[in-house]
Amino acid sequence: MIRTHSRLSRRSSSDLRAIDRATKRIEELSAILDRQLSGEARPEEQLKHLRQATGQITRSANDGIQAYRRVSQALRAEGEHPDSDATEVARASRTLADARAKMLTALEAASRRYPWAEPWDPLKD
Repeated sequence: MIRTHSRLSRRSSSDLRAIDRATKRIEELSAILDRQLSGEARPEEQLKHLRQATGQITRSANDGIQAYRRVSQALRAEGEHPDSDATEVARASRTLADARAKMLTALEAASRRYPWAEPWDPLKD
């Protein structure tokens, strides 16, 4: 069983950290954008800040999505492995779900900068 834990840990720990880093970066970019928008009265400059932040948030989200995909694949592969530890797979699945929920929450908060967009419910996706 220790071998299973090590195998799953090796396959997922760095990607789980990548999801966490992406989430924190999205939150940081949102806070930076808030400061920039509150300190800028010119609409063209506000739009420039919004465009720049959007690009950076999108790149961070894509990094997190790719890491999520890799962990999901590792969990599926581990679950199909003959000597897998079902408890460890379940724990890792919960950890991944929590990381996903945190990132979706950060993205939802970032989406509030777009008043013309429909409200987004990350739990529906």
